[in-house]
Amino acid sequence: MYRAFPNPMPRDYRIDFFRGLALISIFVNHIPGNLYSNFTHRNFGLSDAAEIFVLLAGVSAALAYFPRFASGQAVASTGLVGKRIGTLYIAHLAAMAAGFAIYAAASISLDAPGLMLPDERHWLVEQPVQALAGIGMLTYQTGNFNILPMYMVMMAMLPLMMLLARVHLGLVLGASFALWLVTNIFRLTIPNFPGDGGWYFNPLAWQFLFTIGFVGGVLLRRGERLPFSRAVYWFALFYLVAAAGLVYGGLWGTFPRLPEWFWLSGFNKTWVGVFRLLHVLSLAYVVIFSPLPGILKRWLDEGNWIVRLGRHTLPVFWLGTLLSVAGHIVRENVLGLPNDPIFTGYSLVADTVLIGAGLAALFALAAYLDWIRPQPKRRPAAETAPSGANSSGMVAAE
Repeated sequence: MYRAFPNPMPRDYRIDFFRGLALISIFVNHIPGNLYSNFTHRNFGLSDAAEIFVLLAGVSAALAYFPRFASGQAVASTGLVGKRIGTLYIAHLAAMAAGFAIYAAASISLDAPGLMLPDERHWLVEQPVQALAGIGMLTYQTGNFNILPMYMVMMAMLPLMMLLARVHLGLVLGASFALWLVTNIFRLTIPNFPGDGGWYFNPLAWQFLFTIGFVGGVLLRRGERLPFSRAVYWFALFYLVAAAGLVYGGLWGTFPRLPEWFWLSGFNKTWVGVFRLLHVLSLAYVVIFSPLPGILKRWLDEGNWIVRLGRHTLPVFWLGTLLSVAGHIVRENVLGLPNDPIFTGYSLVADTVLIGAGLAALFALAAYLDWIRPQPKRRPAAETAPSGANSSGMVAAE
């Protein structure tokens, strides 16, 4: 049954820190072929920054919306969820418009009409009316612009998650797992339009990872600690090492050729295959029970540059998406660098400038947003100190 939350607690900068790292990784990975993409954690395991981003989004959603929902303000909490979805929708439309404008302008100025063809961009040229309808309905799925639609669908599921969690956390987790299982077995998806097939980030599968983060966020907000199991810890550590060897050694072809559903979609990112799911959960478990959280808690503060990125997730992600589009065009069509991360002196300098300039812009945006945000009025410590607050320091990070 539902258990009450403690009083409000200070913001936990560790959540922002890891979200900031995920945003950096997403930006670097979205410029194909750059040398620095060799060093993001996707090269050493079965999951990447997208899984971390969604897991932490679930944690943040629990911290931001569930306390109010559980305290009897379900309508107000649901209204805030709806407002967030509206913000995400506007951000997505603006990102697609700006991104397509960058591709179109580069296509004209560089006399490179081929820029409007890859990654489903050709639909806008060949079927403009259907493409505009698909953009509005979120069914126009194209590279770099397919994460926010998935996030919006998961946020739309959030009120139901909170309703089930109000009864028991095991209920919401079991329902989410059942949906993930059925989705993988029967290949359920949301269809693309005007194209064929389904969404690359299938929210019917990704919601399970989001829900796991949500449940973790509820536990953290209550001040409850994740139980430690030595057997689970060593299994998680072994799995991370084995996954690193599998990826780094290029041993993907060693598995028998069987239907993906037999492996519960295996390594497939669209369906959050069981091997990818185990990897991100193993990574989270090992990190949680390592000395790192304690070190970060003592070291991080509000002014940390990576924390700033994670504090302003949506605008930083939005700008990073457009900068990665521009960086991709500059790298391949202006500088003539290959799409493979081949080390040369020229590519090192070019990639350092591109990645460095992009990250500088993201850090500058986060600093600017901090600078213009209203500062809360200070009240006497006796009025603001939460009674019964625990040492976890968790608070909403939306």
